[in-house]
Amino acid sequence: MKKQWLVLAATAASLSGCYEVTSTGTQALGSFSVVVQSISAVGSGGGLQPLEVVPSCLKAHNVIRTEDVPARVRGTQDCRFVIPNGQVELLLDIIALDKTGKPLDFTGPVTFKVVPGDLAEDYSYAWTTINRGRGIGKVRAQNVYGEVRVWAMDEPMELRYTDGGIRFYTDGGLEDPKQFPREPDAGRSFTAGSSETVYFQEPTLQAIQSPQGYDNRSSPFVGQFVTIGRAPESGSVQYQNCPDRDLDGDGLPDPEAPKPVTLLVTGTDPSGFFVTDITSCPVKEDVSSAAQVRVPEPSGSLPGSFNSIFVYNYSFPEGLDPGDLLWTLSGSLQEFTSTTQLTFPSWTVRERVRELPPEQWTKYLALVPPVELSLRHCGLDNTLAPFVTDSTCGQNRRNMKLESLESGLVKLRRVRFPQVFKNCDFNGDGQVPMFCETTVDSVWTWAGCAFPAPAVDPDAEERQCSIDCTTSGGAYQNLRCSEKSQFSSFGQFVVELAGPGPREAGLDDTLANRQQNVTLSDTSSKRLSSGYEPGVGVSLWCDVDTHVKLGDGTVTATKADQLLPARTRMDVVMENGKSLVAFLAAQPVSTPEPRCSVARNTHTRVLLMTKDAVPDLNVDCDEAAVDPEAARQCRYLHGASFDVVGHLRQVQAARPRWMVLPRDQDDFCCYPGPGLECPKPIKPCQ
Repeated sequence: MKKQWLVLAATAASLSGCYEVTSTGTQALGSFSVVVQSISAVGSGGGLQPLEVVPSCLKAHNVIRTEDVPARVRGTQDCRFVIPNGQVELLLDIIALDKTGKPLDFTGPVTFKVVPGDLAEDYSYAWTTINRGRGIGKVRAQNVYGEVRVWAMDEPMELRYTDGGIRFYTDGGLEDPKQFPREPDAGRSFTAGSSETVYFQEPTLQAIQSPQGYDNRSSPFVGQFVTIGRAPESGSVQYQNCPDRDLDGDGLPDPEAPKPVTLLVTGTDPSGFFVTDITSCPVKEDVSSAAQVRVPEPSGSLPGSFNSIFVYNYSFPEGLDPGDLLWTLSGSLQEFTSTTQLTFPSWTVRERVRELPPEQWTKYLALVPPVELSLRHCGLDNTLAPFVTDSTCGQNRRNMKLESLESGLVKLRRVRFPQVFKNCDFNGDGQVPMFCETTVDSVWTWAGCAFPAPAVDPDAEERQCSIDCTTSGGAYQNLRCSEKSQFSSFGQFVVELAGPGPREAGLDDTLANRQQNVTLSDTSSKRLSSGYEPGVGVSLWCDVDTHVKLGDGTVTATKADQLLPARTRMDVVMENGKSLVAFLAAQPVSTPEPRCSVARNTHTRVLLMTKDAVPDLNVDCDEAAVDPEAARQCRYLHGASFDVVGHLRQVQAARPRWMVLPRDQDDFCCYPGPGLECPKPIKPCQ
């Protein structure tokens, strides 16, 4: 019986796949002593710079510059380094130790690991050689945060692969196999040792969302597992670390009490929810030449603070409601259509507002009013002359204004819905080719995205159809057109933002140089100094009753010409021989002198999706429908303008690239067209 049990045990062990591995290499090696001698930030040119510490450390030492903080306290728990916008370089002193902890005469290559963090692409910073028991090494890493340790290991270096082969770090286009250490003949012991903890700033939504560089298509922390916030039972509450600001306008920074990280659920959808850190630090706008900012923000700060994220939960987040607060939020970061999202998430709830009286359900949402999206945020120039990308909001991937608002709540003011849905999928394959801005004979235009362009473009007809429809060109000039296959497949369609002009006219006044102003007289006609091409749509607005006339360079307005009532908007399309506008006040002018303004409609578009928020709103409608009620509702839709609130997302492959996702019907309101009503079920704006 005993033999039978032994046989059965041996058989079970073999079936379970258990086996022993005999370690090769140096058996006496026990660990490594790793001491971080210095740590620096790596500049864009590769040079080393001091690594900044958090503002609270500067305040604690009553200094302004990091250099004035004692070196011994930098990187400690009370004086953390900021999360760097790029790589850091750590100089290491490494000593081999035997299994009793004594120095060991060991010679061979050791490799590095930085946790949390990613090693630099250059393999030469991922290893060093220890000679006679000691070595000096340099390791470069990025995406470091929180409690960081550097590991020295007697094991093969981890390689990176691409296209079926090793991905070399190339400098000047050269692939250098000498970047890798030569493996010892005796093998590896897989011994490791780590440094003491180097403390960096704890991750916040702002820290993980802020791009490293000038490209808004990805987060530097993609692939990292992060935890934002901290529940009281896990230790002290996490606080923001913001620099002092000038709050009273005297030019001097004013101390502010630290604010706890406050994570607010701003909306839910069938696959997850949106979160905003409502106490995040304002972000100063980078207006250097490298940033290529078209028009700086008047406040000096970006419109958002990279403080929002979409949490992809794979299903509706049961138990969460808009307005709830979270203590913590954890998950793995990934990019989806260039919008950063948190996957495989977990969270702890701080407060459920639905357990409070209904009048308190929005008390936290009221603290973060939606940011009104403007033409300045879209990246348009503050010049009279148009540019090819004016029609697609946020087309430039360097646009940090919109990136700072990604996944946060924004407001579209006075947008217009499509009049036409055009199907450009002529071959019926379910897709329409993308288009990009490019130069042809030194002139900017829309074309295919391939470079160099193919001699024959098989998708030319579909692409041109999509270009004309989306950008208000060709047969769709001055028409609001949306490509239908995109709408049918994804529910996305374009809406047109208000053009430049006075805000009182329902227009966008953030780009003053986009409009021409004329000072009025009641005795002599005044005309524009610059004309517009035929077919261009413009908006006219006057402070007082004014006679207007379109014509050529000699046009003169008289009291017999059309009367434009005061503060009434007139939209016209310029014609051949009528490129200018003349004005004559219909009443005696006073001080200050009244003015008229004229501005070109930029036809700037952004994507919108309404099928989940307002499923009963029929946007692809026909004013000539057989059903009289359907036709009437369609006329209401086309004649109205709308205010829309929703979460902003980037859709890299779409045109336009930015989309707004309303939460429900309450995120809409309507300004009816003349003599019309709001389409059902949208309510009028108050």
